[in-house]
Amino acid sequence: MKTRNQIYNGEGAELLRIITTYHTLLYEQVLQLFPKNSDSMKSLITSMVKQGRIYHDTDSGILCDSPESASNPDCGVIAAFWVLLDFKKAIIYHTSGTFPIKLHFFAQDESYEIIYVGLNEEDLLNHVMESIPVTDANRLVILESESQAPKVRIEGVVAFCIVDSGGAVSYYQKK
Repeated sequence: MKTRNQIYNGEGAELLRIITTYHTLLYEQVLQLFPKNSDSMKSLITSMVKQGRIYHDTDSGILCDSPESASNPDCGVIAAFWVLLDFKKAIIYHTSGTFPIKLHFFAQDESYEIIYVGLNEEDLLNHVMESIPVTDANRLVILESESQAPKVRIEGVVAFCIVDSGGAVSYYQKK
């Protein structure tokens, strides 16, 4: 008889790491991270929810590490995770960032930082980013609207992106 760990191939530990790292993700995002065994991931998620190890807000489709995270999800982290999923075949490692960087990841020989700029937050982000030393990381900046791009003055930006409500990411170069 197989043990639970053998059945899930250590994916339970990885799922917990992801949920506790990002605090709030969409159910669909988690499934896309483990595309080869969607049915077993659904069973694993259901089991972990029953055990109280993670929380699932079925109304919003959110998986999180606590009920408090479900009541106040970070839209920037969710948007940044959609961008991360675009790179999933090349990802070596990923983790959450600290404000204003939502997420860091390494893909092949490159490092990336994903920054989320909400509407009317351009001046705040510009000011904060001036105090952060420029790194070798490629910066991807998520905007709510293309009209924000001329207002963003952040060093090291390789592309701007817009994430729609369905998780589709559109990229365009900084002008």
